[in-house]
Amino acid sequence: MKKLLNVPFVILTISLVLGIILGYYISISLRIAIILQTASITGLTISWWYANRIFRSTIHFSGLVIITFFFFGTTLVELYHPKNDPFHFTNRLNNSEPHVTFEFSVKKRLKSTSFYDKYIISLTSLENNKVTGDVLLKLPNKSLKTKLITGTSYLTYALLKPIPKPLNPNQFNYASYMGYEYVYYQTTIDFKNLILTDKTNFSLYRLADIIRADIFKNLSNYTFTGKQLAIINALILGQKQDIDIDTFKDYQNAGATHILAVSGLHIGILLILLNFLLKPLDYIFKRSRELKIVLTIIALWSFAIIAGLSPSILRAATMFSFITIGTYFRSKTSIYNALIISIFILVILDPLLIFSVGFQLSYVAVFSIIWMQPHLVKIYKPRFYIDKILWETLTVTITAQIGLLPLLLFYFHQFPLLFIISNLIIIPILGIVLGLGILVILLAKIHLLTDWIVMTYGNLIDFINTIIHWVAAQKAFIIKDISFSSKILVSGYLLTIVFIQTLRNYHIKRLFALSVVIALFLSVLVYEKKISHKVEELIVFHNPRNTIIGVSENQQLKIFSKDSITDTTIDFLIRGHVVANNFELSPPQILHNIYTYKDKRIFIIDENGIYDLPNFKADIILLINSPKIHLDKVIEQIQPEQIIADGSNYRSYLDRWESTCLKQKIPFHRTDKKGAYILK
Repeated sequence: MKKLLNVPFVILTISLVLGIILGYYISISLRIAIILQTASITGLTISWWYANRIFRSTIHFSGLVIITFFFFGTTLVELYHPKNDPFHFTNRLNNSEPHVTFEFSVKKRLKSTSFYDKYIISLTSLENNKVTGDVLLKLPNKSLKTKLITGTSYLTYALLKPIPKPLNPNQFNYASYMGYEYVYYQTTIDFKNLILTDKTNFSLYRLADIIRADIFKNLSNYTFTGKQLAIINALILGQKQDIDIDTFKDYQNAGATHILAVSGLHIGILLILLNFLLKPLDYIFKRSRELKIVLTIIALWSFAIIAGLSPSILRAATMFSFITIGTYFRSKTSIYNALIISIFILVILDPLLIFSVGFQLSYVAVFSIIWMQPHLVKIYKPRFYIDKILWETLTVTITAQIGLLPLLLFYFHQFPLLFIISNLIIIPILGIVLGLGILVILLAKIHLLTDWIVMTYGNLIDFINTIIHWVAAQKAFIIKDISFSSKILVSGYLLTIVFIQTLRNYHIKRLFALSVVIALFLSVLVYEKKISHKVEELIVFHNPRNTIIGVSENQQLKIFSKDSITDTTIDFLIRGHVVANNFELSPPQILHNIYTYKDKRIFIIDENGIYDLPNFKADIILLINSPKIHLDKVIEQIQPEQIIADGSNYRSYLDRWESTCLKQKIPFHRTDKKGAYILK
């Protein structure tokens, strides 16, 4: 059979992933997916029978194996989709009555915003009917006296509505982001409207939450500052929700956010610590290697449970469990296979995991380190132990960043040039921070934690924060707003792979291939630049608190605003569009009432309601700040071709204007429903 199945497992995993991607973007029914899967399995069985008769694999058999795994991925997407679950609450909702009575269990806590504490909740009943499905719960900060505990059950009467999609071009799509976790609806409830029930849903998540709450309570009895406790929560317990915005931005600008999230880095360091602590077993037991593997995997998963079993922790624990098994065979190939198998298993359990940024970053970083670091580390032979540690840390950091660079630019559009400094200083002591942190937690639990240990550990946390803050403060070394499209991402990875392969094994053919790939990469850059130069448009952005118009021309975006605009508003509404099109953003200008764009005259009617101008005609009318006007008279006098109303108007006014335009047969664009208005 091994001779017949002549398809590498990595190819099968790639086929599975491609099938998931196709199934997600090209939605088909579950019935069709099962038919395709059944047909591919039938064809595979016939081909296997034929190949078995001639005692060798055929190209048809290999191709059908790949096709079968491809359709398996497509089928997985449909199997997991809520629309195919008859008990999912979305199949029981009555759109005419959005306010419903439902019972839910708290699943996990998300990072809070300035106004809300956010949770993922699992619905258990809807109007006394048993249901399933997750919902985003938003609790106003002022109404919440305490944090909700995982597994706790509540009853409430509230509005369930879809998570809104972005209404401005290239704005962050939170609905899509939550959709990757099968969360499509949200509800906003005041804490006083939650009725605690006597039901408790026990799960590993609840157990982890209880353990973390107990640890946090024990640590709070000592002199740790609030910032120190927040960092300890993130570094050891996997909970970064309580880190303040300024501190998180410092870590982001220093290129060190991976330190805050318990993931591959922390699990990897823990694995090194475990190997060190379990080393004495080699002198006690004959089969110590097998025992060490078992104890290591148990310890990894115990830590993963305590840290909350978040997707990043699950990925890291699964990945390093297989790496631990792979190292048993003392083969680099085994480690590669372990990574591929862990991807295969995780994707089967959660197909949409492949769209998770953390999932992609974790595996790309590990693959990069395994692939490149052993070759880079040989360039220099350190003589001293400290020198060796620093050199290995530097090579690990560099190889990880080389592999991650295209993805980081694609998702975050910035690159901190001083990331090597922050990582070179912090990563070597991170093992001490984790090891000492675990000791601090154990001592606090048995009430043996002394003041000098608290002070030492607190100062160590402060030292890390100080280094991060200093690096982040060097604004000149942070390159921001880097336009990096999916085309550049693909060609960038192709260039990286061919370049590294050429360095590892120089050959004239590889040099030629490198030249071709460089030409391709430069062609993509030139093409993207040319496309962005051609973008000329006028945009009426959707903003409930202000009227903002953008005019793009010659790779420059001019902003006109009714009121002043904060940097936060620019980042939230406009920055994504600027970065996506490689625009240069001009300083905001005061909004006037009359504009001419191309051959269109645009007239803006604000709260003053002035429109009675002698012999004045306009092609487009923009209504802002809820002007008290008689729209029929405005239309009769100005005779516009299009009427636009932005988010600064009252909803009742928008509804009335929409009805008027419908009667007058004039196109009406309201940004609160249709999103930003774009005039090419």
